[in-house]
Amino acid sequence: MNKNNPNFKYFDTTADIGIETKSNDISDAFINSALGTMNLITDIEKIQTKITKDIYIESEDEYGLLYDWITELLILLDSENFIASQYDINIKQENNLYILQGNISGDIYDTTVYNYKTEVKAITYHEMNIQKEDNKIKIKFIVDL
Repeated sequence: MNKNNPNFKYFDTTADIGIETKSNDISDAFINSALGTMNLITDIEKIQTKITKDIYIESEDEYGLLYDWITELLILLDSENFIASQYDINIKQENNLYILQGNISGDIYDTTVYNYKTEVKAITYHEMNIQKEDNKIKIKFIVDL
């Protein structure tokens, strides 16, 4: 497990693992949340960017958007064996909705090409926190392993 990436860090919980990010804006915070999640599965820096997919998610609040974002990435992995390592997304608030839109790039996740570390089953709302402090966005959440 890569523990030296400055974009995210891990914290232990019972039978799960927590991810914390600290970024300059909400879009970067969501990108780092995705990187932290995918890095639990394989070494993200080794994933080639052979495939690009458009992404569009909307939710009633930032917490729901984070939950839906990580869930969408895990569904793509589960249903299409697609794992992303590069994210070009923008988050905006429009008509009482939070919208995440952009594209993600990665490759087909093949354990003969990319190492396997662990399975991430889902993100949880337990202890989820999105905090704006000192011109930074701090995100904390737990994933079920």
